[in-house]
Amino acid sequence: MSQNVTPILIVWDSQTTARLSGYITEILHVEGYNWFAVHDISAAGISREQLARYAVVVVAHVDLAKENQSILLDYVDQGGALIALRPPGQLASEFGLHPIRGDIVERYIALNKHCALNDGVDLPPLQFHGRAELYLWHGEPAHVMAYFAASSEFVTKHPAIAVGRRGQGTWAVFAYDLAESTVLLHQGRHEQASTGSYPDYDGDLSYKPNDLFVDYLDPALCALPQADLQQDILVRIIEWMAALSQPLPRLWHFPEAASAVAFINGDGDSMALTDLVQTVATADRYQIPYTAYLKMDDHPKVEPAYESALRQQGHDFGQHAFAGPKPSLEEMRSTLRAEMDAFRTRYGHESITYRGHSVIWVGWTEMAKYLRENEVRLDTNFAAGRYHHAGYVNGSGLPVKFMDEEGRLIDLYEQTTMSTDDGWTTDKLFATPLNVAECIALSKEQADAAIEQYHTVYHPYFHPIRTRAGPTSSQPWLEGVLGHCRERGFHFVSGVDWVNFNDGRRALQITEYEFQPDTLTLRFTLAAEISVPALSLVLPHVYRGAPMRSAKVSGEHVPVQERALEGRPQVLLPADYTAGEQCAWEIQWG
Repeated sequence: MSQNVTPILIVWDSQTTARLSGYITEILHVEGYNWFAVHDISAAGISREQLARYAVVVVAHVDLAKENQSILLDYVDQGGALIALRPPGQLASEFGLHPIRGDIVERYIALNKHCALNDGVDLPPLQFHGRAELYLWHGEPAHVMAYFAASSEFVTKHPAIAVGRRGQGTWAVFAYDLAESTVLLHQGRHEQASTGSYPDYDGDLSYKPNDLFVDYLDPALCALPQADLQQDILVRIIEWMAALSQPLPRLWHFPEAASAVAFINGDGDSMALTDLVQTVATADRYQIPYTAYLKMDDHPKVEPAYESALRQQGHDFGQHAFAGPKPSLEEMRSTLRAEMDAFRTRYGHESITYRGHSVIWVGWTEMAKYLRENEVRLDTNFAAGRYHHAGYVNGSGLPVKFMDEEGRLIDLYEQTTMSTDDGWTTDKLFATPLNVAECIALSKEQADAAIEQYHTVYHPYFHPIRTRAGPTSSQPWLEGVLGHCRERGFHFVSGVDWVNFNDGRRALQITEYEFQPDTLTLRFTLAAEISVPALSLVLPHVYRGAPMRSAKVSGEHVPVQERALEGRPQVLLPADYTAGEQCAWEIQWG
């Protein structure tokens, strides 16, 4: 039977006061569900006929008139699949959630091991941000995916995420707004920005991203990509719902069907040219690209011809601007403009990716806007500082975009930096300094978790100047990390490579879509706006009890091999996509 070529519908209200609720579109893009439409209920009401065309409907945290609630319930009763993010209490009560007085703010969610949708997952309670509704649940405990927890040790009886069936359809309710919580996990507390009520919150006399997360990010959970893990809960729900009628493909995060990506880079910071040469030579020995961020005083050391030659070899360069430790918004904006112009003039290309000296960050999202004004597409400033030390300070190992207070997405990826060589080997982060052997061991732990458990980007940085020979040289550490990542099978990217891949991945669209339930055959066509090589589809290995038997793209067979990814058996199907062309897929189970 033919299906809508945009299987997912998002119901949103452009006039809502909950401005961050619109981030659900970014979450779907991050998770590889490009095939969605957005309906704005402030412009037109929803209809039963409209909803019936979609396999899954996601309702953002918006006010819903009783008529719209009734239409959504009818959609479920008739076989639809509804996901509601912090819905009105009246709608939640129709699914068996009983509202009680009061709500809960800034706490945790604890996954319920008795819920089948959590099979293969073993996680401690995770943080959520914002407010959430409190409900009682008198149904089967297995229908609760997660409960609210007052602390990491105490789990309440109030469901944070519940799922179930009603009529012929399925439903899921998040008692908190996953979209708002994700933005806040990514971007931290607004009041602790340089322009907020509590600037320089970590007291290091500098405006840095880490300020946004002190007393907001639980230090015990910094080693977990909390936002990504909660997005995977949403993916599991979508997979379960869609599978009742047809399998729904999504796009994998990394090229070449890799389980994870490694992004290796570092900052110029008083280096000599010989330091850069040695660092690049080390990366070359392992056939790994290295991205270097240059200060203004590095420009005379790195000739344009040499920079161009290294980029031809796969390495990459960007600017490393500095406007002082506590710049005003205008000081930072003008410094970025001047230094980006100087970089462009000297090297003949934009600084597509960026890290600032001392990772200075102004405002909440003002800095992101200033970078985008200067053609930057990926930022790497979000690194753990005092009280956090290492890990995923923004709750994500994936490239995620910013959203401002008005709910506007900013076309700039943030790629969190997981470790800093100077931060680990000195006491600047208020942690015990590590020796080189300890650094290597901890780096290997981070890399192993990234590729085995979280399937994310492993992103350390290494200053070229610190690779100089001596008792504190990071050269053995760099070699240990590169060798380990090569052995573990990471895919390696430069900054510009990673931007181009993610742009191409997000631009891919379904143009035809058909599933034949009698033969368990799925056919669809993907059209590329931007060329993107070796991009993989993700589909379940087993559907309706039958393993995937064959996969073809444009008539060519693609090997089918079961992979344990994200705690469940899946199949990755890679293909090359060329701008302006379409790839026709045929996949069969049985």
